[in-house]
Amino acid sequence: MLPPLGRPKWMPRDPAGAELLYLSWGVRWMGNHPIPLAMHDGWVYAVVVEGSLKLKLQNQEHATKSGDVFIFHPDCAFGWQDQPKRPSRLMTWLWRNPPTHSKLLPAPGGWSRVRVNDRQLRLLVGIHQQCQRDVGSVGETALLSLRRARLDLDINLADALNRQEPANQPARMNMALHFLRHNPGVKAPAKSLCDHLCLTPAGLRKLFRENCGRSLQSVALEMRMNYVRERLLKHETTVKALAAELGYSHANDLSRAYKKYFGAVTRAARPRAVGPN
Repeated sequence: MLPPLGRPKWMPRDPAGAELLYLSWGVRWMGNHPIPLAMHDGWVYAVVVEGSLKLKLQNQEHATKSGDVFIFHPDCAFGWQDQPKRPSRLMTWLWRNPPTHSKLLPAPGGWSRVRVNDRQLRLLVGIHQQCQRDVGSVGETALLSLRRARLDLDINLADALNRQEPANQPARMNMALHFLRHNPGVKAPAKSLCDHLCLTPAGLRKLFRENCGRSLQSVALEMRMNYVRERLLKHETTVKALAAELGYSHANDLSRAYKKYFGAVTRAARPRAVGPN
């Protein structure tokens, strides 16, 4: 998978003692210099940064685009091609050992594919640039930095893969409900949950719509009002203290919100004392 002369790449002087066996980056012209089918003595990670290369396998081809990440088993023969005179930008790593996360492992003789968004792609570019700096250094610090880069690489790819799996939505929904239940006074639940779950506002709305058929605002209000009723039933606090805790300007504001939600005043939540017979 060596690029033509003059294209940036790196290989260790002593491959027998290296964990990272190969590194390449920069603009490529796969239409003029296609990469023939070949297998490699290690696990290849390839990231399409720009362009629309074609991944060549023994019996098939796959179109690619920016943000496609491929991991190839050492027994998988692959190559690259493109239209003439069309540039692309590709980053590759060749590691001696397999991926550190089980979800990234391709089948024996196979390959796996992960789609990353623009933010995740920038993170991968940063990891690759750090590797470029590390291979130009010597000493224990550089070796430790390369090991960290490998872990960061696998963590970011596994995280991107997790976000693409619909089966992960129930777990994320449980995290959202747990957050709302234990933070009933949060003033901006949508913003807080976007940060907590690493979701966009649109992704958060979709999560609630598809998993509980209700809006975030409706669920947050339910959690808040149930919290108020439970605290009052247990005689743990006063309406005035609850109003301050939950961010209401005045106790009357909380009382009105409670009555509108439950159809009863806050006094109704207080258990009546049982007198002597």
